[in-house]
Amino acid sequence: MKKPMPFDFLLDYLPAGIMVKPAVGMFYIYFDRKIVLIFRKVGKNPQHNGIWISTQREHHESLKAELPEITDFVLDEGFDTAWLLLSDNHDDFEKAAIQLCELVSQKDKRIGKVTPKSTAMFNY
Repeated sequence: MKKPMPFDFLLDYLPAGIMVKPAVGMFYIYFDRKIVLIFRKVGKNPQHNGIWISTQREHHESLKAELPEITDFVLDEGFDTAWLLLSDNHDDFEKAAIQLCELVSQKDKRIGKVTPKSTAMFNY
């Protein structure tokens, strides 16, 4: 049996035309030929639960200024990543998550990365 998608209320705030691809404990959100977000809620490593934000380093400061609930994504192994995290245990998670989805809907240039997989998904 498949696990239900976490934070599925947020689908109401995302634009039409998104693609959701389930993975192990995670749901990848694609839009406009880019990977934009990953929704994650699993028992292992709960510090990584929440919304992963696909972005690039040069946008970290401005995104964190706009949404102070966002933090750097730190993997225990010291693996360096340009992703940001909105933790699901943050007091303002729901409000910040809605704001984040609205940025995606507005095609905010700071969110999303084109990858070979994301490009292939939108080749109809």
